[in-house]
Amino acid sequence: MLLHPPTTRELERLYFELRREGAPSVGARRAWPYKVRSLEQLIALAGDMLRYDARLLSILLQFWLEHEHRINPRQLRAAMAEMRFPQALLVASEFAYEASRDAELRAMVAYLRSGWSPVFPAERFFIDLDRPGSRRSERRRGRNLRAYAAWGFIGAERPTMDAFRKQQVGRYDARTRADILRSLVERQGSVSMQEYLRAVDHGISRAQARHDLLGAGLEVSGQGRGARWRLRRS
Repeated sequence: MLLHPPTTRELERLYFELRREGAPSVGARRAWPYKVRSLEQLIALAGDMLRYDARLLSILLQFWLEHEHRINPRQLRAAMAEMRFPQALLVASEFAYEASRDAELRAMVAYLRSGWSPVFPAERFFIDLDRPGSRRSERRRGRNLRAYAAWGFIGAERPTMDAFRKQQVGRYDARTRADILRSLVERQGSVSMQEYLRAVDHGISRAQARHDLLGAGLEVSGQGRGARWRLRRS
């Protein structure tokens, strides 16, 4: 479906077409080489362009949350079969799954997942987003959100699920959380529940955080806000 990396004008046209369908995007009616005949084909094309434009992730997520009832899952799967990167669209669907408790939306995501394998070996999700060695690149190195990891990608960029409140969605995968926790304990000797939750950007529940702390071989001393978690004594 994707003929080449999208140009700025082709992205403008994509934004224009998404806007016509109700997405929170603004574009222009530029010439492009694609003949899109359905909403599902438009979503698949947007999914193929997604790795070249990080802004598209929030646009697709918000569209999915607001217009899920208009999407035909069977037709979307057929369009995904023509994609260069079907896993990229599945990443967007994983964020929608995390952001919503709607049973129908979650059932659609489960159906779309079926039959696809993660990318191997793992790749950075967004192409040329960060320059190697930049401060942004160094800050994100080694961190991965679960939605990317599920489909063989590496990425720490969180999409916005609400354009007005700028509310973001996405939690780190288990390996990234373990690395963050180990680094905290090595640097400080102990860690509080609040420090750990802050380090993982409050992307998990307190119950999951407690599970992580226990799984890392830590034990708690003290109670309330003053409680600290340290490595168990042998």
